[in-house]
Amino acid sequence: MRKNFGLLILLLLGISVLYAQTGTTEMPYSFGKKGISQNIDVREMPMVDHEALMAEDEQVTEKSALLRTGVGFSVNLNLANSGRTDFTEDGGMLWRTRFVSKEAFMTYLVMENFNIPEEGRLFIYSPDRKQVFGPYTNKDVQESGRFETDNIMGDELIMEYYEPAGASFKGTFQIAAVMHVYKDFLRVGNERGPHGDAEGNCHIDVVCPEAQGWHYPVNSVVCLSMTAYVPEEGGWASYRCTGAMINNVRMDKTPYVLTAEHCLAAEDQTYKFYFNYQTYECGGTTGIYTRVANGGTVIARSGATNTISKSDFMLLKITGNLGISYRDSIFFAGWDRSGAASLGAGIHHPGGDWKKISFPKSISAPTSGQYAYKYFVVSWQTNPNKGVTEQGSSGSPLFNSNSLIIGTLTSGSSYCNYPQGTDNYGRMSYHWTNNNNANDNRKLQPWLDPDNTGAVTLPGMLYDGQVIVGVQDHAAAVSTFGIYPNPTQSGTVTIEGEFLPESAQCNIYNVTGQLVESRNVFTDATFTLNVSGLDNGIYFIELIGSERNYRSKLIIAR
Repeated sequence: MRKNFGLLILLLLGISVLYAQTGTTEMPYSFGKKGISQNIDVREMPMVDHEALMAEDEQVTEKSALLRTGVGFSVNLNLANSGRTDFTEDGGMLWRTRFVSKEAFMTYLVMENFNIPEEGRLFIYSPDRKQVFGPYTNKDVQESGRFETDNIMGDELIMEYYEPAGASFKGTFQIAAVMHVYKDFLRVGNERGPHGDAEGNCHIDVVCPEAQGWHYPVNSVVCLSMTAYVPEEGGWASYRCTGAMINNVRMDKTPYVLTAEHCLAAEDQTYKFYFNYQTYECGGTTGIYTRVANGGTVIARSGATNTISKSDFMLLKITGNLGISYRDSIFFAGWDRSGAASLGAGIHHPGGDWKKISFPKSISAPTSGQYAYKYFVVSWQTNPNKGVTEQGSSGSPLFNSNSLIIGTLTSGSSYCNYPQGTDNYGRMSYHWTNNNNANDNRKLQPWLDPDNTGAVTLPGMLYDGQVIVGVQDHAAAVSTFGIYPNPTQSGTVTIEGEFLPESAQCNIYNVTGQLVESRNVFTDATFTLNVSGLDNGIYFIELIGSERNYRSKLIIAR
């Protein structure tokens, strides 16, 4: 048993201790308390044949196939039928249990019927207490009742739940599975990360000089971990894909993630979203991998019976908490659904590895054959090589020269040892409405343009609301104001803000940053603005005063 395995990994990665994702320093109840017995029930899982699993994986190389990284064991344990329960001096209840899955490179738990009160605190940690994740609280409760914990590096973990006396209700949960990650992450090299296993060495880290100018799109891309009970796989399994946070016309920070439908192994699978999962330096072997949001749900998908019959997209919504350690760095990528293509970049997690960037040599848009209108066919730079994709890159975004998403990776033949291969990206223009015009859950339009403005392109946006493509080039000021109603169907809107009573210049830009109207207005705490001359669409209204500038977004949907 690798009792020191977790510590070895941490030393390899240059990290001393891993703590909770919540931005707090709260520790499990049992830490630092005297008189609490550490004699905890231990449950040992059956041995896993890594070699057999790896041999199976080697037979599956298609990018349209899911990248499997782990397997799991059904356990069906709860507070009543397992673990050690102690009653604390303050009248509370402390419950702990310990799991061992020998030779696992990482372990974690999947729970069902997860519902704990606001006062409850759930943690998982390594026996040496070098890795601590939590507290998981009532805020982590999902509508589905399912919840997936973070990963503990190594083959042992302890789960601890504390509920104080007088809690609003008794917490419940069922541990459905103990997950065993079998990918050999000890073989870390310049191209491998702790959660992934990229095959080739041609991939370019997103912090390398080649990625200069792609900072914001890079921050939209996330590594997806999915866990599902799949009878065809013999039970529980975990997988990796790539996705991108994507903006919607309302720019209301709805946490949508665009990926591929073939990343769906089961209807009720659980999700973890890894943010900023990238190396600290170009060619480095250490980086960020603990910025995680736990929980997601499917909003829409193409409904493909295979990856060619439809455009193979899936829109997810993150239902877990966005941690304060990474939330402000999130970028909601913009998009272009016109069907036009220009050379930009693909950003992805090959093999579930550190985030990489690849640069196309050419993009074709077939108008006949099986890929007609549904897919872009991309070839990659080969001399010199500037990256390709592989399994695990599935669902990753293809950006055009304006840093807007135009497609999502479905399939292809490119690999580092075959860079002349091509890849197929489902087009945003086909995702938009063409999979099934009668069903909102089969297209992107109802979700990314819910007010039916007809927008063809949309710029990206930072979590703080700053728009990156377009109007930001025209204004340095960044104070906002209220617009009512918004969206509007009328010709007049009301403006409210902390303005000086003065004459100010009012500039109105369209979604591409083009100035469409400029006039002088008198600003007061509340004033009206006539927009009857503007067509339906998204606009940015800029007010330039004597001391400050202001900017807000207006949607016209008549």
